[in-house]
Amino acid sequence: MSKPVEPVDTPSVVRQLRLATRQAHRRLDHHPLLQQLVRDDVSRPDYAAALSALYVPHVQLERCVASGSAALGLNRGDDAPSPRRLDALGRDLDALGRSVPRVSRPAWPVAATPAALVGQRYVLDGSRLGGTFIAGRLATALGTTLPLAYFSACDAERHWARFLAFAERHCPPEGVDRAVAAAQAAFANYLAALDAED
Repeated sequence: MSKPVEPVDTPSVVRQLRLATRQAHRRLDHHPLLQQLVRDDVSRPDYAAALSALYVPHVQLERCVASGSAALGLNRGDDAPSPRRLDALGRDLDALGRSVPRVSRPAWPVAATPAALVGQRYVLDGSRLGGTFIAGRLATALGTTLPLAYFSACDAERHWARFLAFAERHCPPEGVDRAVAAAQAAFANYLAALDAED
């Protein structure tokens, strides 16, 4: 999958996050369930299976970010998390004839520090950028009537820019290890869910 070009003004914490999580991010991007979404021969059942696998970890991460943001008082103004995409994911599954999976596993611990929240938001907000790319490929392969609300979330670049500013404000150098650990845990949860579906 293509990766966005990193601007020179990307905060140091985000550059460190990208470097430290490169392998986990690559494993996720190249997971067979996600790789099939950018192939010319992708099918609607392939797409539905991938969305179904993404549902539980996405629910958990969105809830975790929302709870952590509220607990840390970082849920207003410029610090507020990006709009949730859970409802869009559920609508897409419904339109594809798939039931919404039950979220039976407990959510991760709520972020106890702003740095941990930065790590979680790195994965959540970064997925918007990849989603825009996937939506374009799916629309080309399967048509523009395909339900693509989850992957085609609006203003991905704007939300990423907001995240970069958030990371710079709330993750000092001594917090990078916590941010990395939180991001690694989020990537691992997505990978486990995709493996279970595959």
